[in-house]
Parts: sequence; C-alpha cells; structure tokens
Amino acid sequence: MISWFKYPFIRLLIPFSIGIYVAFSFFEVRLENESVRLLLIIIFLILLSLVLISIFIKNYRFRWIFSVLLFSYLILLGFSFVKIRDYDLIVNDISKVENVPKYYLARLCECPSVKEKSIKSMLEVFAFEENENVRSINSKIIAYFEKNDKSLKLKYGDCILFFASPEEVKEPPNPEQFDYKDYLYKRGVTHQVYLKSDAWFYMNRNDANPIYRFSYWIRDFLLKTMRNLGIEEDEYAVAAAILLGYDDSLPHELRQKYVAAGAMHILCVSGLHVGVVFMVFSYMLFFLDDRKGKQRVVKQFILLFLIWFYAMLAGLAPSILRATIMLSFVIIGNVINRKGVLLNSLAASAFILLCVNPANLFDVGFILSYVAVIGIVILQNPISKMFYSKYKIVNKIWEITSVTIAAQIATAPFTIYYFHQFPAYFWLSNIFMTPISSVVIVGGMIMLLFFFIPYIYNILSFVVSKMIWLMNYGVSWIESLPYSIIKGLYINEIQFVILLLILLSILFCVELRSKKMLFLMMVMLCCFLLVNISRLMKQHNQKEMIVYSINNMTVIDFIEGRSHVLIADSTFFNDKSVFSYNIENFLIKRGAFNDGKSFFLNDDFDENFVKKRKNVVTFNDKLIGLSDGSNFYREKLNYRIPLDYILLYGRKQQTLKSLLNVYSFDNLIIDVSVPNYLASKLIEEAESLDIKYHNIKEDGAYFLK
Repeated sequence: MISWFKYPFIRLLIPFSIGIYVAFSFFEVRLENESVRLLLIIIFLILLSLVLISIFIKNYRFRWIFSVLLFSYLILLGFSFVKIRDYDLIVNDISKVENVPKYYLARLCECPSVKEKSIKSMLEVFAFEENENVRSINSKIIAYFEKNDKSLKLKYGDCILFFASPEEVKEPPNPEQFDYKDYLYKRGVTHQVYLKSDAWFYMNRNDANPIYRFSYWIRDFLLKTMRNLGIEEDEYAVAAAILLGYDDSLPHELRQKYVAAGAMHILCVSGLHVGVVFMVFSYMLFFLDDRKGKQRVVKQFILLFLIWFYAMLAGLAPSILRATIMLSFVIIGNVINRKGVLLNSLAASAFILLCVNPANLFDVGFILSYVAVIGIVILQNPISKMFYSKYKIVNKIWEITSVTIAAQIATAPFTIYYFHQFPAYFWLSNIFMTPISSVVIVGGMIMLLFFFIPYIYNILSFVVSKMIWLMNYGVSWIESLPYSIIKGLYINEIQFVILLLILLSILFCVELRSKKMLFLMMVMLCCFLLVNISRLMKQHNQKEMIVYSINNMTVIDFIEGRSHVLIADSTFFNDKSVFSYNIENFLIKRGAFNDGKSFFLNDDFDENFVKKRKNVVTFNDKLIGLSDGSNFYREKLNYRIPLDYILLYGRKQQTLKSLLNVYSFDNLIIDVSVPNYLASKLIEEAESLDIKYHNIKEDGAYFLK
C-alpha cells in the first residue's frame, strides 16, 4: 500500500494538471470579464471553506469533505490559470484593433535565431499608433526579419518600430501536419509578421531583463571563446549544444544521426548535464561532507548556486530550467533531511513550472524529462539486479545500460505517440556515449573556465574536440546499422491511454510487488491488441485520394488499404524535408508509410488500384483529369471525355471554357501552385458555370473517398 502522505505535491499536482488539461481541451470557450470575476470568487470561496473546515472540523469522519474541496479547488485553480491567460490574450488581441495602425512598437523578448533565409524572434508588442495617438497593448507575436547585415545585429531586448501588420497564424492545411498555430497559442502567441529591411528600424533602446541579458551575454562570450580555442565545424556545433544549449549551428543531418542513435538527449542541455555538473562539484567538495555539522548545509547551498550559475551559462533555456528546478528541490530535500522522497521533489518542481506556464503540461520535452526521471527512479534498481557479473567493468556497463532501459521503458509510449519512431540501438549508443559525453561536459566546462591560461586550454580544447569527434563518429556508425531507427509506428489516443495504464501498472507492480497489478497489465495488453486489430481492419478497407496543400508544389496521393501511390512535381522530390513535415504523419496514421511508390506528374503508370495515362487518372471507379495549361483547346469536340473531377495546377494561363471543349466535369480542384490572380478568375468562371470548386490554397487539402 502506498502511503500518499509522503507525497503531498503529487496529490496537489494531479488535480491541478486535470484543471489545466480541461481548460486547454475547451480552448474555444473564451471567458468574458464577468465570467473571470465569477471564477475568481468561486475559487476564493472554496479556499475560505478549506480554511474554516481545517479550523473547526476536527472529526476524522469528515476528512473527506476537506479532500473533496481541496481537489475541486486545485482543478478550478488550474482551469483558471489557463482561462485568465486566454482572457488576457483576448484583451490584447492585436487583430481586433479597429483602424489599421501606421506603426507598432515592440521589444525582442528572446534571442534572435538565425535561419537559412531569415532571422526569427519573438516580439513583445507594447504600443501602436491609433488616430495619431500611441495606445498601449501587451501582445506577443513571432517575427521573421529579412536576413541582412541590419537584422543580424539585433539582440535580445532591442526595441524596434515596424510598419507591417501582423497576420493571424493559420491552421495546418494538411491532415496530421504539425499544428504550429496550436503550438504558438500555448505559448501565448496568435500572430506573426514578416519584416523586410525597409519595414522596421531600431529605436536605439534596449529593455532587456538584466538576468537574461547577462545570461545571453556570457553565453555569446563563451561561444566566441570556443571558436578562438580552435573548435570548428561539427565539433563546435555539438560543443555549443552540449555545453551551452545553443543548437542554432547544429546541422540537420547531424541532428538526425543523434536522433536515430537514440542519443538526442545528450545534445539538449538537460538533467544529464546538470547531474554531471552536480556530481563533479559534489565530489570536489567532499571535505564538506560532515553530516553532523553545518558544513553539509554549506555544501548543499554551494551546489545550489553552482547549478543555477551553470543554468545561466546555458542561456536559461526551458530544458535547463526544468532540470535545475528539479535538482534544486532534491538539494533542498537534502538540506531538510527529506531526501528519501525523490518523487515528491519532482512533483514539487513540476507544480511550480505549471504555475509559471500551464502550457508546459503539453510540452513534449517537459513530459519526457519528468517521465524519464520517474522511470529511472522506480525501474533502474530492479533492472540492474537482473544481471550480475564478477567483473566490475561488466557491472558498470550493465548499470549504465539499466538506466537507459528504465528511461526508454518509461518514455516509449510518448515517443511512439508523438514521434512515430523508436531508436533500436539506444542501449548501444548510451553505453559509450554517456561516459564520453560526461568527459566532454566536465572537460568543456574546465576549458571555458581556464581559457586564459596558455597550454592548459590547448590541451583541454584538443581533448574535448577529439571526444566530440568520437561521439559524432559513433552516432554515424550506429545510424548506418540496419533498422537503426524504426519508423512508421502509430498508436491512436485510446492505445496511448492503454499504454500509459500498462506503464503505471509496471511502476506500481515494481513499487508494491502486487500480483493484481500484473493481472491488470495483462488485461490492458489484451485491450491494446483488440484496439489495434480494429484499427488494422479499418485501414484495410480504406480508399481515398488526397491533394496536399504545399506551397508552389503539386502533390497527389492515392491510398488503398495499407498501400499508397504518390505523384508530384520534381520540386517536391528535391526536398525530403517537405515530405516529412507535410505528409509523413498522415501516411503513418493511415498505415501506408512503409508501402508506397512515387511517380512524377508526367509519368504514366499502371498499379493495382490506380492508373494514369497522359492527363487522366483512374482511381476507385472515378476519372480525375489533370491540367497544367500546356494544352489550349479552342474548338469543342463532338465527344467530350467525361470526368468526375479535374485538377488544375501550375502557373500557366488556362480557362474552364477551353477545358470544357474536351472534358465534361462538375467538380473543379484548384491546386495551391496556381497563382492567386488566376485562381480568382477560375473561381468566378466556375460560379458562372455552376461548377463546384475547391481552392486548396484557401480551403486546405482536398479529400476524395
């Protein structure tokens, strides 16, 4: 039986998280001014009731009243945190300004990020012009600056004046595509703007938070120091990511290799890095280990200061803040002699982070970091005891492996649900990556601390550079192994919940040594398999065509069962990232990711369920015509080809009148590659001819089932 009195913050965290989840689940329900006041009054009355009950009712029989009220209070508190923030977004909605302002005043509230063709940053708009008056506002937007010498000089805290009007972030046009709008909404952002060089200017003013300004300054100084120490190219990119949490210079190909090897967590400054810093300095301060005196307390406070100083060196990124707060609670627990309940310290740190930003509950990094630590705390020791060798080195390797296995077991449901993939050789990469990365972290920190001492920094920079080279070589080798990363994994929401219940059953089974939990786990596993069979049967019977909405590209997919045939223009095939961002998740959900063929738009082909000859595709007893305007038909044929649908694509001029000379059709699909002016003409013509139409640029991807 679990004694929940040892875990007060877990008992607080659960209802608080439920309130946040419910609030975000019904995000379309916006509260008005009076509703916000009523919500706050209800919360206050419940809190007052809690205080009165705790004072006047001492009878143990009525303890449940206090529990029910406290549970309700925390649910409402979590709910209110989100809805009051939503109310603030409504009040400061930049799109609801009546007259279009001549200009806006804004401050860069994060470090600019250098992209391939632009500079990206978040702006805090604090004022705008209205009827020749300056009106205050508090709204955050995402800004993309034209990349040039002017924008490259921007830094955190700079105040600018810009003239372009922000636009609301659009919903994803393709099914299962990453919902960037929802992602920004959870960060309190609803609009974005692109600023050309002549659409803004610097106001010669910087309103940076002094703590963050110092943190970014020292990070930039250390990045420059690494360059001066001779660390270049991929080694520099990895060193910057591991030591300082700066990953803007990390090449996409190298990043994917770490993902495939199951070692991406090493590149993200997180619990591993803070833990290494903590252990190294804890060992160096061994002379303060007097448990009976004040020296122990002094040591803990020194360690607390050092990990927070390291967090500042890493730019106070969200991942490093999570790890630092988590470890801070563990240290505080040591100070007050409550170190035995690590899970309660984790819950306390999570509770505080959710109070600061409720959207953390939906942050994948936030979830994975806490779930991984919980898995290690509960599962690592039982897994470690499964194997023993008389050789110390073998036991050490198994101990490292057991930590990795525990973390992977705990995070597997989330990895599959969110990323649809699993690194098969995570155990192999972590056997050698963990000790090498520890050397890099410790050696790198010493290198940066003693960069001004000749010979010492030369030796350290050489060692760090070679260790990173060895890491990069190792992940490249693992990534080249067959089936290094298993892609195309999919579980729906029901299966995800079942997997979480199975995971909880495993955790409770280990913690309580209960056979009932083992039985529950088997029942849940059977339910998982039944849901999976139902999903596979549904996939087996599916037939659909989809025309995707991808800028300046024409991409059409035909799906039958668990197979698909994709046709697209050459631009699409030249950029692999377009497929992974826009289409991959949809095909994984349909179960057709691993069985597909691709053709160019001009190719003729004859597959089992779809055929194409010249400009006509036959699919599911339907005829779909394709026209890019290459052929212009002036005279009407005696026999017109009957089509069920016609797709117009490309930038060439074409009219429905000329197409109707050859084809007869009642349904028109206008591809996203068609220019706006031409699409408008085609829509007008379709309306006059009473032809149904679908404009992909405005209406999103088109489905035909």
